[in-house]
Amino acid sequence: MAEGRHCKVHLLDDRKLELLVQPKLLSRELLDLVASHFNLKEKEYFGISFLDDTGQYAWLQLEQRVLDHDLPKKSGPVTLYFVVRFYIESITFLKEITTVELFFLNAKACVFKVIYL
Repeated sequence: MAEGRHCKVHLLDDRKLELLVQPKLLSRELLDLVASHFNLKEKEYFGISFLDDTGQYAWLQLEQRVLDHDLPKKSGPVTLYFVVRFYIESITFLKEITTVELFFLNAKACVFKVIYL
């Protein structure tokens, strides 16, 4: 079996990426990989989070290896979420239409979770 841990990354457009995260993969490299699926250039607004064992969301720290985080110990793939981490005053400050669309999808998902939980 290959060394690493299986992860499932939930994207804002309801797609899921399944991948084997190698021990040396930095969180920044994972964010770059996920952002490439959208051809996203303004990735500084986004991050990758996970639900820890206490039920709280935590962010992957970009300069740290993915597997060095306190990821859930349960068996099966680790579930990660690609979401907006840093909001801006107005979407008019965004340069790329892809970034605006992802901000919209993130807001839509947040409203949906609040209403239907």
